[in-house]
Amino acid sequence: MKVRVASGAGILIGAVALLALVAQAQMSHMTHGDGQASGPPPIRATMSELHAHGGVPKGWKFLLPPGDAAEGRKVFVSMECFACHDVKGESFPQNPKTPRASGPALTGMGAHHPAEYFAESIINPNRVIVHGPGYTGPDGLSRMPSYADSMTLKQLMDVVAYLKSLKGDDMGDMAEGHHMK
Repeated sequence: MKVRVASGAGILIGAVALLALVAQAQMSHMTHGDGQASGPPPIRATMSELHAHGGVPKGWKFLLPPGDAAEGRKVFVSMECFACHDVKGESFPQNPKTPRASGPALTGMGAHHPAEYFAESIINPNRVIVHGPGYTGPDGLSRMPSYADSMTLKQLMDVVAYLKSLKGDDMGDMAEGHHMK
């Protein structure tokens, strides 16, 4: 039986290939399947730097991790959000189990609000109360129910990605306060 000893060049090539695979695996956690970056790069700080800035890195702001807009549309349909929210150009089931209600149209909203605003509107709808028909109920609170107990974090990220994808110029009659149905 012959045993071959790898040459220095062979070891170097193998090491470089292994490093490339490790780097690719690490990058896959920071990218979508299409290779596009899924968010800003990580912030690196020492514990003393965190303490010096109130427990967070200097300039830090909470950012919702990116979701998948196509999956978010599926969640939008399965949770029957379309029963209250119109999205021009979208086709949704005609007979939802959820009673139809008048909520804000979402056409074009993705260009007007950050992801974190959408997320908070879904899990804490009374944090910002928009005055006007379709937004507030007789009690002065948001008509939007909270989904904090019924939506997974992944579903939330995906629905927010779907809402952020709604960037068409046509916002319907939103400027005048008109809403669906």
